[in-house]
Amino acid sequence: MREFNQNDGDNPTKLDQLRKLHPQLTEKAIVDYVNGLEVLDDHLRFRDRTNNKFFIRIWDSITGKTAQRQQIIDHNIITSLNTVYVWLQDIQLHQGESDIAVTSLAGKLAETRTGLMRLQKRHNELAENVQAIEQRLEQFEIQVENRWTRLESEVQYLSAQAHLDQVFIKWQARYSKKYPPLAGLYLMIDELYWGKFGIYCRKKFGTSEVCQLMEQLGDKALILMETDLKGDVSQLMFPKEWLSPIQNLPEESREALSYLSNWADRQTTPVTWAIRNAALLESGLPDDFPRVFSGEHAINHLMYENKKRIQGNNDY
Repeated sequence: MREFNQNDGDNPTKLDQLRKLHPQLTEKAIVDYVNGLEVLDDHLRFRDRTNNKFFIRIWDSITGKTAQRQQIIDHNIITSLNTVYVWLQDIQLHQGESDIAVTSLAGKLAETRTGLMRLQKRHNELAENVQAIEQRLEQFEIQVENRWTRLESEVQYLSAQAHLDQVFIKWQARYSKKYPPLAGLYLMIDELYWGKFGIYCRKKFGTSEVCQLMEQLGDKALILMETDLKGDVSQLMFPKEWLSPIQNLPEESREALSYLSNWADRQTTPVTWAIRNAALLESGLPDDFPRVFSGEHAINHLMYENKKRIQGNNDY
């Protein structure tokens, strides 16, 4: 241990390598130091005892034992102090390294903590931004859907209105003279029922848009009726005057008319039922059939029955 202390105390690199290779060196140095203190303590106690005896002190001085014992004590003190010095140097060296490492690690951990806090803050901000964007997208999607619904409804309304204009122009220009007024009016309304006009009215029944279309249909039906009746739509006529011309139609026209009106019911839609009955060359009228009615009344009756047909959404 003496050689270890003397030769390697001034070489921390070699001492560190030895300590890593033999970690028990530190423990042994401490044990040797303690043992040295015990030996030193024994010599000191023995010297104290002998110093009180005059003859022994004289004899030891003559024989040189006193000087030898003092030399042993001094050597043990120096050796112990050297051991403690080297051991403390090693502890101080590695303690310094540990302090530096701990300080550096603490700094890195502080930087990491700060970075994590900034990352967490950024993450929270990002999450808030994503949530805000998601909410905006949902609102935008609702707005687009609402606009699309309105646009689709407007397109359907315009299509129904265009269908009404198209059918009216066709009947006014080509077919009004081929059928009696009551039959021509019913056939025009029935054609509208099967097209875009009827589809829109069934889908949107009860809305202001459907009411507007129905008013337009009533106006156009009045124009058609005025043309057929030479302008006198308020003149009252008997049922026979309205229905007899239907019985005089060609057979194929009567068959088509009866087929297109076969949905009518004697009680709920009496005017349409009377038209079909006349097309079949059958006599008889429903009990609540009007006894006299004008062109305006005919329009009102057929419009009312058509609304009931649309409302019932029958498969006709």
